[in-house]
Amino acid sequence: MSRVFRTQSLHSQRQRLLKLLAYTLRALLVHGRRDAEAKDMVAFLALLLDDIQHLVDTTTEAWEKKGFWLKADRFRQEWTWAPTYRDHLYMALMREDWDELTGLLAQLFGKVSAVELPKRPRWGPRPWEGAWATFKKRVDRGGLASSG
Repeated sequence: MSRVFRTQSLHSQRQRLLKLLAYTLRALLVHGRRDAEAKDMVAFLALLLDDIQHLVDTTTEAWEKKGFWLKADRFRQEWTWAPTYRDHLYMALMREDWDELTGLLAQLFGKVSAVELPKRPRWGPRPWEGAWATFKKRVDRGGLASSG
């Protein structure tokens, strides 16, 4: 098996996901409807938060292997909001509780409101398309961490 080389650092990957998160939240607030596209957007947010959590876990595992326990704990503590919102979005989305989702999205917006979006993003105008199907597949495979 050949070695895998990352072209982006874990920090860069997290920042990219945060920008996608902020972009999608802003688009969802402008969208303002409760339709299939909004469901795709919320599912995309949950997937992004799950991916962020996986990156946080990868980072802290590497630090713990080197004995940087305190650094790993502080970093994990700094990102505890990501799996919390992921799980709440998952539960509200599965119940299709749009009132709860509205509150959660407003709280989540507070976490990423300071994120600056790129002037020319590399993702398409609707990166969330098909996210609901991907979300369901990941949940069915048990791939959405600690949801349920």
